[in-house]
Amino acid sequence: MAQNNDSMVMQLVGDSRLMAEALKKRLDVVKRVGITEEAADALEGKANALHSLNAEQEELKARLKAKTAEIDAARKELTALLAENRKLVKIAVDKTDWLTFGISDKK
Repeated sequence: MAQNNDSMVMQLVGDSRLMAEALKKRLDVVKRVGITEEAADALEGKANALHSLNAEQEELKARLKAKTAEIDAARKELTALLAENRKLVKIAVDKTDWLTFGISDKK
């Protein structure tokens, strides 16, 4: 879905830039219906602004993906360390005292 949104944005930006360029080249024809060079410039400006926003969003998505991978790796490492410590506590400590270590199982 996100990739689809990105491609839709890029399509809109491309279509808008093409229209703005064509409007500027054919002002003699389109001015009869009220389209001015300022209107073409505004269209191009909005397209450029959207392009910049989209690029910024894609950069944020990439940073989020990297941070999510970092969190997942840290979570896996902590989970493994906790499991190892639970095993060792079960060996060293009497069952009746396991709850002190947060171990609720009875095995």
